[in-house]
Amino acid sequence: MNMKQMALIANSTHELEYRLDVFKNIPGDKMPKSVSPEDLRKLGIYAGAAGFWLDKGRTKTMTDDGAGVTVSALVTGKSYENDFDTDGLMYEYPQSKRPSTYDQSRIQATKTAALLKLPIFVVIKPTSNSTNRDVFLGWIEAWDDISKLFLISFGFEAPKGIPNGTDDDDDPFTFTSSNRLLDTKSKNIRKRKFRFKIMRRYKKVCMLCDIKITELLAATHIRPTSKLGSDDVRNGLLLCNLHDKAFTEGLFSINPSTYEITYRNGGPDKNELNIINEDLSNLPRKPHPKALNWHWEQWLSKNRS
Repeated sequence: MNMKQMALIANSTHELEYRLDVFKNIPGDKMPKSVSPEDLRKLGIYAGAAGFWLDKGRTKTMTDDGAGVTVSALVTGKSYENDFDTDGLMYEYPQSKRPSTYDQSRIQATKTAALLKLPIFVVIKPTSNSTNRDVFLGWIEAWDDISKLFLISFGFEAPKGIPNGTDDDDDPFTFTSSNRLLDTKSKNIRKRKFRFKIMRRYKKVCMLCDIKITELLAATHIRPTSKLGSDDVRNGLLLCNLHDKAFTEGLFSINPSTYEITYRNGGPDKNELNIINEDLSNLPRKPHPKALNWHWEQWLSKNRS
């Protein structure tokens, strides 16, 4: 390890201690902590517009190119309602009207925070009438450049695991799980991680109709957690809200041998359900046959004439 690398590590260690101390010294023992806009700036937590903010003056020494590291993220609007709770959120990549290099630099600075295992301050206005802001200590767990999403968890300590670890289809398939025994916090965390992984795996587009609107997409378990289905990404489909509802109501199933959509006898057809893609065999990464077979058998038993 050369002197420059040692200096970068030393600087990131100092920054970690600094950020943890800043958060610790904000009054309150629980998360989130309530902070006035004025104090946000005084504490060096936030000073900018919507999106990611980085204090380049303080963090440029932690990167080879001096680009800096993200300090905080501001959450605004209603687009995060379905992907936010007190344990974390999925945060969309910034898409401002500034030159593309501006957004790209902030996206990279946020990935750098993850790789250095540095927390960022997630700032949220709890209600439209709120004077203060809620501040969470967030950790970047993963990201995806195609779906343009960051997965952020909240906590006083860094989550275990390698940042942005990927799912390998060669790993043993986890078919069943005791998700029903988890507490609310654990369920929220696992639900959000499952949704992120499904969005990443299927490129944030409905498998059946090509809708790409985040708010209208659902991560659907093939074998539901209520039936001891697991959060293995291969036990999931990415569907729009219409097709998620149609699938869970048994209006169609997926033939595990051909990956073709099969409709319920006497039920709505592809035109009524607005299904464009009736054959999923061309998907680069497919659901696990064991999960599809489970749903198929359950579905057939209810639809045999």
